[in-house]
Amino acid sequence: MLKKMTVKILILLFIIYTIGCSQDKNKENSTSSNVIPVVVFNVKRNDITKMLKLTGNIQPIQMVNVVPDISGKIKKIYVEEGDFVKKGQILAELDTRSIKLRLQQAEAGLAVAQSNFDDASKNWERIKSLFKKGTVSPQQYEKARLGYEAAEAQLKQAKAALNLAKYQLEVSKMKAPFDGIITGKYINEQEVVNPMMPGGRGVVTVMDLSKVKITASISEKDFTDIKVGLDAKIRVDSYPDKEFFGKISKVNPTADPLSRTFMIEIQVPNEDMMLRAGMFARINIIVKKHKNVITIPVDCTIKSMNNVHVFVINNNIAEKRVIKTGLEVNGIVEVLDGLKENEQVVITGKEMLKDGTVVKVEGGDEK
Repeated sequence: MLKKMTVKILILLFIIYTIGCSQDKNKENSTSSNVIPVVVFNVKRNDITKMLKLTGNIQPIQMVNVVPDISGKIKKIYVEEGDFVKKGQILAELDTRSIKLRLQQAEAGLAVAQSNFDDASKNWERIKSLFKKGTVSPQQYEKARLGYEAAEAQLKQAKAALNLAKYQLEVSKMKAPFDGIITGKYINEQEVVNPMMPGGRGVVTVMDLSKVKITASISEKDFTDIKVGLDAKIRVDSYPDKEFFGKISKVNPTADPLSRTFMIEIQVPNEDMMLRAGMFARINIIVKKHKNVITIPVDCTIKSMNNVHVFVINNNIAEKRVIKTGLEVNGIVEVLDGLKENEQVVITGKEMLKDGTVVKVEGGDEK
């Protein structure tokens, strides 16, 4: 009888032990299931730069299609395409034989007009004196006055004719308006050029490539970031390993009514003449640069209607923290307030978290 009771007691103790172990195991599993695995990012300081990428075509800073002020036959062209020229250098000239004859004619006409004026002037002074004395009639006085005025007008006309002939002789020589390079030649010697003809040809084209300009368009959302004087970096396909530097020189204050974009101009020094008109340029403009600031990946943030927040990990506990953000570039965002350097913020698994959630850090992100 005692033996049977001992067996029953042992069986009962075994059942109680088994049930207790099962409860402890269930409790442990339950606690483990509430721990959320996360990947964190270690907060640090970096420079963050907002860069605007644009494209445009390179143009000369100055370009002139050289045309004479008067029509005539081309006597001589002194330059060829590709030649470098200096300001004031003679590029071409017209046949001036007829102009020189007109100049000689004008000089002779001026001599005659000057002689006639001198004679009429002396006669006019004499008649005025005699008229005061009453020794000449009013008709003689009027005749002398008209003769003087006619001679004076003829003298002015002769001087104008001489000046015109000199001007025509001067402009028959076409000169470079600035230092540059000849990029086009459109007429041959002995051909006639007429500047008054609509669509008429020029003689040569001169470009100033010591500096170039690039025009590009920016969107309305970028307009407030762009200002005259901002630095620009330029690359062209001809020199894939070379970077050129310029500055924004103009910003059009009015948007194009069709594209809703604003035109800007960038000027680039080009003393070595590596950049040429017509090249396609890729432009990077640094519009904002903040140095040594707190930055985190945008993937760490959760945006709501009222704020932006992250989850900071302290002793395996998630803390919901509202932050103030600044510049955002290429998936990285500046944090103006709410985080400190070396804190850990959740980058993966944040969707499962609430303030106070127990977490298990399974990895760190060093972006």
